Amino acid sequence: MSKKTLSVCCAVLAASASMFGASVARASSITYVASGTGSDGALSASAQFTTSAGSIQIILTNTLAANLFSAPGQALSDISFTLSNAPGTLGTTSAVGQQGNISSTGVVTYTTGSPSHFLGQGGGGTFSINGNTILMEAIGGGQPSEMIAPFLANGGTYTSANGGTLNFNPYTIGPGTFTLNLSGVTAGTTVTSATFSFGTQPDTFIPGTPTTTTPEPSGLLLVGTGIAGAAAMVRRRIVHA
Repeated sequence: MSKKTLSVCCAVLAASASMFGASVARASSITYVASGTGSDGALSASAQFTTSAGSIQIILTNTLAANLFSAPGQALSDISFTLSNAPGTLGTTSAVGQQGNISSTGVVTYTTGSPSHFLGQGGGGTFSINGNTILMEAIGGGQPSEMIAPFLANGGTYTSANGGTLNFNPYTIGPGTFTLNLSGVTAGTTVTSATFSFGTQPDTFIPGTPTTTTPEPSGLLLVGTGIAGAAAMVRRRIVHA
């Protein structure tokens, strides 16, 4: 191998090590899942939390199979979670998620809008911070809407849906993504607990179970350290060539 080739390899390895090191410091993520049975049938949901400097992103998903979704009581309407440290001052927030109406026969028609009720916006919903605990709820300020239903493509059909489902249009069809800018949140902030709620009251509360944490700082650090070590070895070979 020529010195020029070795030099290029060294540069690539060093850049990779730098990239992995930056990943360790930039953000961390944990996912909570919940499943059970409510008065309207099976329930299932997940919440992925990603923290970084001054921000937390929450992706809420109703993971129930679309063919089992039959009533509003199975829609995800609430998430309450506790942080490992005080969240600090709330700045800007955002909500993104496909809205859609469900007909009396279960047919989905996509509409415009976002699940802003989870942030206490748009004349409905509830959002609060109490100590280290944050509540995001589509319920409050009138008839519940924007609750999260399982994903279906536009024009698809929830084959088990009953006629009462349409009373709470629009729904969020598929995941809802929420970003909260909070001055006290860092990449080291973790979510220590989460509770999911379903239905229009809400009707059913289910504690979440943590399942994954990414990136794993120690694992990435080992990879980065290994790459850095390989880069150093290449440099030594160049010196002695």
